[in-house]
Amino acid sequence: MTSREEALRALESRDLTGAYIDDVKRQVSIVHSVRVDQELSEWIAAESDRRGVSPSLIIRDALMEAKAAQASDETVTLKLSDLHRAVNRLVQPIGYRTA
Repeated sequence: MTSREEALRALESRDLTGAYIDDVKRQVSIVHSVRVDQELSEWIAAESDRRGVSPSLIIRDALMEAKAAQASDETVTLKLSDLHRAVNRLVQPIGYRTA
């Protein structure tokens, strides 16, 4: 008898009349494949080693942080001239900044 036949026979003889479904609701996990460069891959591996968790948890945490940041983001209205002043302050060399 083959292993497949043995497995099927074992399933046929199983009595599930007393079985119950655990009432705990579990979220379905879906796997997403992602390609990263070597530097990011090494960072993920180092961070997972440092925390003592799997690389999947590191990636999941980063995605959850990004989602939370997006949810708390809000649109603001400002004058274009104020925006230009703010950007110019960021890109000017430190020695040339004006108050």
